[in-house]
Amino acid sequence: MPEGDFAASLHARAEALTEACIRCGACFSACPMTGPAAIADADPAATVGGILDLLAGGDGTPDALRWANVCNGSGYCIPACPEGINTRFMVQLARGYARRQAGEQAVRRTARDNYANMARSARILSRLQLSPEDAARLTRTRPEPGATPPEVVFYTGCNIAKTPHMALLMTDILDAIGVSYSVAGGTGNCCGVQQHRAGDFAAQGRMAFGTTENLAQHGAPLVLSWCPSCQIQFGENTLPSYAAIHGATPFEMAPVLPFLAARAEQLRPLMRHPVRRRVAIHERPALPAIMDAVGTLLALVPGLEVVDVPVPRIGVMAIHVVGLPEHKRALLTQEFAEAKAAGADTLATVFHACHREICHLGDASFEVLNFLELIGESMGIAHTDLYRRLRLLDDVDAVIADTAPMAAAHGLDLETVRTVLLAEFGG
Repeated sequence: MPEGDFAASLHARAEALTEACIRCGACFSACPMTGPAAIADADPAATVGGILDLLAGGDGTPDALRWANVCNGSGYCIPACPEGINTRFMVQLARGYARRQAGEQAVRRTARDNYANMARSARILSRLQLSPEDAARLTRTRPEPGATPPEVVFYTGCNIAKTPHMALLMTDILDAIGVSYSVAGGTGNCCGVQQHRAGDFAAQGRMAFGTTENLAQHGAPLVLSWCPSCQIQFGENTLPSYAAIHGATPFEMAPVLPFLAARAEQLRPLMRHPVRRRVAIHERPALPAIMDAVGTLLALVPGLEVVDVPVPRIGVMAIHVVGLPEHKRALLTQEFAEAKAAGADTLATVFHACHREICHLGDASFEVLNFLELIGESMGIAHTDLYRRLRLLDDVDAVIADTAPMAAAHGLDLETVRTVLLAEFGG
């Protein structure tokens, strides 16, 4: 791919958005972040006009810049648009254009450093928890030569490697219902989100299109994503640009959980063991079909009761709620209190990034699990949540001592391990 093709495709899409938007401001009015970001009193139409100015290469407005920077991808803006525009893509693309104003060198440095830090963290944390064999199982990048194409590719993305028990549970569930699949993931198959956020569109195109070609090599017509951020990046960003450049896409990408939910009748007889819990779900609104699927899957578990927790839902995952830490903490405090008031004894996370932030926050009467652990318990399969165990050690030196055999098995440098653990767990 010529380096400029992807950036040019984004520019063309920015122009199309600018022409299609009627500047009504409905997307701004639907956004749950305007109040916490202290811009609720801004003029909606003028703020959207500032977003369009950023897409056209202008400076935007202070309110538009603030809005773009606090956007966490919740997606409430999309159904609010009377013109059917994907306003989430519009605002986040404008954020990328705004960040490009720092200059090409600064943009490239930010994208490179953010990706390098993410890749190092995912690699080290996964290897502290996985045997070399399981690590290879979850990060394969090429199909076996001459292999029959699978029914689907399970695309793990990058950061689920930090909580690998989720990926292992998912592969066991796919095995149990007889799906023919291959696995692709790891930082060598990144979706390019770090480059997109930084505004380094050329690097994003190289990485995302490289991953597209790698996924296509498996020969499956359907790629199932685990990570909602990856799904949004490919579904709303990469694959539309790929189609614009190449005329078509080599596969369809869809979230894995609705795929599983559509096979509920295959899963139902496998749920042999009752799981007697009252469960609140740690929901995220960005891709509603995924939350519907989680409800369908948990309804298959005998003995399990899901309780409703009426709290505001924001973000693609917890990691996307940036710039407003006090607001995020307040929502989490409210969610824990509401869940306990509703009689829940379990808070079930869905996504890996959310799980990393709260898995260690339970108490004697209230446990935080990933919902796949509940599915697995009913099916009689289990993988230990080693990330939570390490988090609960609450001491980097203790984690290093605990994981020394795995570090040695993978040949990890202990100073690099310490650096990653300090960044992940703090002192």
